[in-house]
Amino acid sequence: MLLQLLSRFYFFVFDRLICYHLLKIYSAQFKIRFMNLGYVNDNDGAVNNAIRENGVEESEAPHIGLYEKTLSLHPQYPSLNDCRLLEVGCGQGGGIDWINRSHPSLTSVTGMDRVAIRDSIVTGDAHDLPFKPSSFDIVINIESSHLYRNPQLFFDECSRVLSKGGHLCWTDLRFDGDEKQVLNQAEKAGFKLVSIEEITDSVIRGMEKVAQRYDQILLTAPWYIKLFGDTFRKTYCAPGTEAYVKREKRYWTACWVKK
Repeated sequence: MLLQLLSRFYFFVFDRLICYHLLKIYSAQFKIRFMNLGYVNDNDGAVNNAIRENGVEESEAPHIGLYEKTLSLHPQYPSLNDCRLLEVGCGQGGGIDWINRSHPSLTSVTGMDRVAIRDSIVTGDAHDLPFKPSSFDIVINIESSHLYRNPQLFFDECSRVLSKGGHLCWTDLRFDGDEKQVLNQAEKAGFKLVSIEEITDSVIRGMEKVAQRYDQILLTAPWYIKLFGDTFRKTYCAPGTEAYVKREKRYWTACWVKK
């Protein structure tokens, strides 16, 4: 039990004080614009068409696939006309760049993260979004909410900043069965479920492709980054790490509408 607590504390410190700041320095050099595990499904025509039509680099296709899969649950997808979109937890900003490029009918695309990598990203906390009520029509949140200390506050804040009839498009991992808690939190925040889908197998395929590239990057990284090599590999669930071998969590994508 003590070892588990120490491990969780270490990963918390690594995520908050080390990982993001190293990425801020080296993301441009190593061309790292995304931080999600990826999504690959050869039978998902909607997602694959969006990737093909917009000329995506092969190394970024799995990451972009997860964005498109998440957005595809929106009732108006692929047409998102006249909508104001916010990504909570946008990381490096690759996702908002992609959405701007692939969905030009959106009125605006805003990215927010706890650590803003670039000036165009708003600095903010998912528990206290720095936006006025009804500021957006779509909120997208990818592979981020499992890190929040209070997911209920996150759902409450999403409801506050969304206009009535607006949609929350969400993707993340949870221990098997814990997705029910997510559904309860969203409902408590005033959302009605539109669609939910388990995508674990497709994420694992994406994760394997992503890990190949990141493992190559680690080989050429400075020595002080290599010191955290095992931790980075655990973060992106590389084959051979505990997270990849045990596979104790399931991956879900869902869309809700604000009542």
